Amino acid sequence: MLVKKYLLLFIILSCCTNPLSTSDSDIPKTNFVNSEDVLAEILHSYKNYSKNPEKSIDVIWNFAHPSNKEVTGPKDNFERMLLLDPYSSILDLKEYSITKTIETENNDHYKIKILAKNNSYFEVTWVFQLDECPENPAKNCWLTIAVTAPSYYESGV
Repeated sequence: MLVKKYLLLFIILSCCTNPLSTSDSDIPKTNFVNSEDVLAEILHSYKNYSKNPEKSIDVIWNFAHPSNKEVTGPKDNFERMLLLDPYSSILDLKEYSITKTIETENNDHYKIKILAKNNSYFEVTWVFQLDECPENPAKNCWLTIAVTAPSYYESGV
């Protein structure tokens, strides 16, 4: 039942614009003013998951929208979900590239191509919404509202 609810949360729209690239050295640690910064921080946490699983879960969870947390939480359930297929394939990813596919005033969608730790290639769609920050309601933050299950393909990040 939880899986069905979670899958219903995933809204996928497609149209391609704006390829983006990332590097670990460019990841800002504070003051996330746009969804690209938030996505880079989240993907950095996935990439380095085994180095510090607790910190990685905290980062990923803290950038989840309250409606996403309601479906995937509490936090312990969210962590278990990440450790199971299909989402476990994102943990300890080797490389990634991102392309913004949709940009509106309050929503940004990204297509992310990932080289997994087992050398397989897949893609996910990540959706952000600009909303009230949970830790500071006077401020707005980019928060994850949906992530699709990985879709595998032959090669290329």
